[in-house]
Amino acid sequence: MNSLPLEYFLRVAEMGSITKSANELRLSQPALSRHMAALERELGVALFTRSHGGVQLTEAGQLLADRARPILRQLSILKEQMGEHATGLLSIGIPPSWHQVFTQEFAARIITNAPGIKLRVYEGASNLLREYMAAGLLDLAIVPFQTNPTSGYCQTSLIREPAMYVGTEQDGLRANQFLPVSTLDGKQLVLPSRPNGLRLQIEHALARKNLFFKIAAEVDTLTLCLTLARSGHAHTVVPSCALYDKEAARGLSWSPLSAIHLTWTLCENDARTHSIAVREGKRLALELIAARVQEGGWQGAEKLNM
Repeated sequence: MNSLPLEYFLRVAEMGSITKSANELRLSQPALSRHMAALERELGVALFTRSHGGVQLTEAGQLLADRARPILRQLSILKEQMGEHATGLLSIGIPPSWHQVFTQEFAARIITNAPGIKLRVYEGASNLLREYMAAGLLDLAIVPFQTNPTSGYCQTSLIREPAMYVGTEQDGLRANQFLPVSTLDGKQLVLPSRPNGLRLQIEHALARKNLFFKIAAEVDTLTLCLTLARSGHAHTVVPSCALYDKEAARGLSWSPLSAIHLTWTLCENDARTHSIAVREGKRLALELIAARVQEGGWQGAEKLNM
């Protein structure tokens, strides 16, 4: 896996000069020119237009630059993981809404109870976590249930929880009163952008009744969704787990929506089931989730077959 040609290419693209790039890379100018020419031959396209002032990317070169950066990032992560697996690496992807109810305590338990495990946590939207799963970068991931899970991963059902319609304290929403989805009709909502699963559920549920909401803002940060709801600028809809923390729920009121639920699963990389670190991480995750449900602070959460 020789990534040097792409790394050299990106440096030339950034600096706009083969001579300056060669100095930065501690290569001779002819040597770097040969690398670039070899890359162009391999791809069958011209990557640069050359002039006395330097070089500029062609359309094909710009496309390669845009695509090469995330590829190199994933390759770097993969190389690190391959080198660290022998020391007990556990890579887990967790949605931001689970931060208070799960992630903090899970990380603390790994550090305290399994100091031989090197923990790597990726917090991100479910669609991003699935991209990481498809790239083989995660050992475990907590994501919404899928009929056809990501190839190479098996699913264990975890939790079913209601979606919460959230507004200010003054709105007087009651946590023990389920509201029909028609409550959202015509409302100004702050929601994540597509393809967020909860957003799509809301849209489909309203469309079936020929109802619609108004998007006040598309916000992919849970904290900002709650902040805008707290300020009264708009309402939002979040998973129940997002309101587990009392500080996060301060100044808010909420009610569960009767027609919208989220079912969460733990996905496990088939290629990593043999790992002691992964097995221990899975055990601790299931143990913690069961305890959270039993405590009763996770409103409306129903433990599924674990």
